[in-house]
Amino acid sequence: MNANIFEKANQIIKTCDAVYLGIIDENGYPSVSTVSVIQPENIFEAYFSTNIGSNKEKRLSKNNRASVCYRSGGNNITLVGEVEILTDQETKSRYWLDWFIDHYSGGETDPNYLIIKFTTKRVSLWVDNEDAEFTIDELLTVQSRCGLLCSRCEYKESHDCGGCIETNGHPFHGECPVAVCCQNKGYTHCGECDIIPCEQLRAYSYDDDEHGDNPPGARIAVCKSWAMKNCKQ
Repeated sequence: MNANIFEKANQIIKTCDAVYLGIIDENGYPSVSTVSVIQPENIFEAYFSTNIGSNKEKRLSKNNRASVCYRSGGNNITLVGEVEILTDQETKSRYWLDWFIDHYSGGETDPNYLIIKFTTKRVSLWVDNEDAEFTIDELLTVQSRCGLLCSRCEYKESHDCGGCIETNGHPFHGECPVAVCCQNKGYTHCGECDIIPCEQLRAYSYDDDEHGDNPPGARIAVCKSWAMKNCKQ
C-alpha cells in the first residue's frame, strides 16, 4: 500500500454517488442498503442520517459494527468499522442538508432526525487496477518524514532500504533533503511543520515526474493525517 492509492481513494469518496451501508440485522444476517453520505472527505469517517425508530437505528443500537462501500466505475472502496448514534443538536446542525426537509419536516431540530457516525477500522481498496488492504492504525503509524508509506514499499527488500527514519535521513538512494530538513527542525514528520507543504516537499510531491505522487499531493495528505491523529491524542 502506498500514499498514492490512499489519496486516490479519498478523491473517489468525495465524488462518489453510489454508497452502500452494511449492518447486522436482528437475526445476525448482513443487511445492505444504498445510502447518501454527508459531506464525504476521506476514508477515516463517514456520516449518514436516519430517523429514530428506523431499522438502521434499531439494528445499529444493538450491534454497532458496520461496513461502508463506495463504488465508482471499476473502483471499489470498502471500509469496515463501528458506528455511533448522535443526537446532539450541534452535530445535527453541522450535517444538515437542505433536502433533508423532505424527510424531517421539523428541520434540523426535528426530534426524529439523527446522525450516524461511521469510524473506519480496516480498509480494502481496488483502485485503478491496484489493490490494498490495511488497518487505520497501520496507516496512521508514522513511517517516513515526508509521508511515504515505507512499510510496504517495493524498495524495502529489493534495495535493503531502512527508510529515512531508521537511517536518519539516508535511505538507499542517499541523503534525502526533505528528511534532513524535517529532522533539523526537530519534527518527527513534515505534517508537524507550520508551512506544510514547503517548496521542497511540494517539488517532490508535485513536480518529480519519476518519483512524485500520483495524484499530486498524496504524501502531503498522509502527513496531514498523521498530524491530525496527534492533535486528537
